[in-house]
Amino acid sequence: MFSERQRLDALYAIVKTMRNQDANPRTVLQTALTMTGQAIGVQHGCVVTFRKDDRVDDILAMKSAEPEAERKLWLRLISRGLIGFVHHSRRLIVVRDISTDPRWPRLEENDAVPQSGSAIGLPMEKNGYMYGVLVLIHPQVDHFSEEIIEWLASVVDTISAVIGSAVVLNATPKDEGHYRWLFEDAVMPIIITDLDGYIVDANRRACEMLRYKRQDLLKLPISAIHRMGTGPIGANRFESLQMGHEVEFRSTAWPSEGGDIPVTVRARRVFFDDYDVIAWVEQDISAQMELDQLRQDLTAMVYHDLRGPLHTVYSSLSTLGRLLTNSTQPAVQDLLQVGIRSTRQLSRMIESLLDIQRLEEGKAVLDPKPTSVHSLLANAAQLVQPLASESRQKLIFNMLEELPFITCDADMILRVVTNLMENAVKYSPMGGTIKLGAERSSEGIRIVVSDSGPGIPKHMQRQIFDKFSRVKYKDAPKGLGLGLAFCRLAVEAHGGTIWVESEPGEGSAFIFTLPVDEKAEPVRV
Repeated sequence: MFSERQRLDALYAIVKTMRNQDANPRTVLQTALTMTGQAIGVQHGCVVTFRKDDRVDDILAMKSAEPEAERKLWLRLISRGLIGFVHHSRRLIVVRDISTDPRWPRLEENDAVPQSGSAIGLPMEKNGYMYGVLVLIHPQVDHFSEEIIEWLASVVDTISAVIGSAVVLNATPKDEGHYRWLFEDAVMPIIITDLDGYIVDANRRACEMLRYKRQDLLKLPISAIHRMGTGPIGANRFESLQMGHEVEFRSTAWPSEGGDIPVTVRARRVFFDDYDVIAWVEQDISAQMELDQLRQDLTAMVYHDLRGPLHTVYSSLSTLGRLLTNSTQPAVQDLLQVGIRSTRQLSRMIESLLDIQRLEEGKAVLDPKPTSVHSLLANAAQLVQPLASESRQKLIFNMLEELPFITCDADMILRVVTNLMENAVKYSPMGGTIKLGAERSSEGIRIVVSDSGPGIPKHMQRQIFDKFSRVKYKDAPKGLGLGLAFCRLAVEAHGGTIWVESEPGEGSAFIFTLPVDEKAEPVRV
């Protein structure tokens, strides 16, 4: 029929259109049916949805010149034809020739109803409940090939993933037994409001969490139960919910007695037969937040405890180096210098880990003060020069003669530049070139660290600044993937931005900007 690429494109188009539609499942089903038929050249088809008691809930058909004639066909197929067979057997059925197959009822001659060709029926299920059947008819005998069947199965799975739950709710009778099964005994607290946000029902878990009697909750606005939170939807949350968007945000719930409860709120519009509501699922995250805080405290404690022994190791190596100054064995000093550099590197790593935790918690930069860019970069180069020399790499400076001061935590930004340069050394080949430069830009000062390494693929260039993310290729240097995460957090905490420009095989340039101290005089070198 069509290539795999065409099948994927058609499926993507259906998904995209469904997600952009009004959230009413009937509208979405109708659109999905029409687009599916268009993709495989089918002009006759329908979706039949069923209630929990197996009664027909609705029949949605493609647009037809004679809808009543087609409706008779669908009803016959439900009562003693293909749709009924699919519904009761819960399996996909293909009718290769409708003129001879006993699962296709004989109808009076009518141009609006196909008399020959082939048909397919696919069950539509969600969470073990079969809520509907999709039927398509084509005038060609044996039209539905294996690749079409496979593609249609993917379409049905996608439809169920997008709106299956809403259809199941819509098809559920309102008797007390089903209501209790679906809502009252749910393990999560659920509050139901009308579209204006006034509570019309709440399940048992919601009443327990909020310490309210059910009748006391009714008619309260949802804003009396928890903060509406902040985020991309902002003040338009109800408008977004009414349009069918699902909303998720962190907030604080106010029980009738006792302390506030941190919660994650997930809300969406749910459609019933004769009215529709907003369902608010409230998840108490108190225990999760306590565990997160405990993890952060333990992590900080471990990092702080490492500082002492590491400082002792560094001091011992430095003292030993002074005592052995007159040693006749050059290898002794070389080994001591390797140990000292490694200790400094480990110390910077621990400081970076502590800073990552502090910056992720939103704490301010510790010690901002006017700083010379030239001095900052010179210090970073001095720290990294021994590593570059070991790899016989050339370090090139490219800085303007006059650069203004920047207001920053000098130690933190020094570690940013050092991290970037150490990465450049690690990823550049023996005898490669490392470039370090700074210049004025519209954003302030732009600092660039370039290497002659293998480059970074486009799809990795944003995620490498996330924690524990690394570029992977054969013989790549080992590491935890924390250095660039620290660089991003540190630069952003100073009001700057950081990014990478790279082409595979042509090296990488890591660039970050920092605002300048406009009151300070330029520094001439």
